[in-house]
Amino acid sequence: MDYRELIVKKRKEQSLSQNKLAKLVGVSQPFINEIEKGRKSPSIEVLFKICEVLGITIFPDVDKKE
Repeated sequence: MDYRELIVKKRKEQSLSQNKLAKLVGVSQPFINEIEKGRKSPSIEVLFKICEVLGITIFPDVDKKE
């Protein structure tokens, strides 16, 4: 699963429309659509904000103690 599929999956699990996600992230709905379809790539800042809004852990092993 690539990041676009994960974004769509998490967005739908939370019953968020593309429009609502866009508003929470601070971008336009058409841009969210383009990201999900793989036509555009988000900046790292936008990607991090999407992950924050959707509760996606980017570095899951960072908090683990060895």
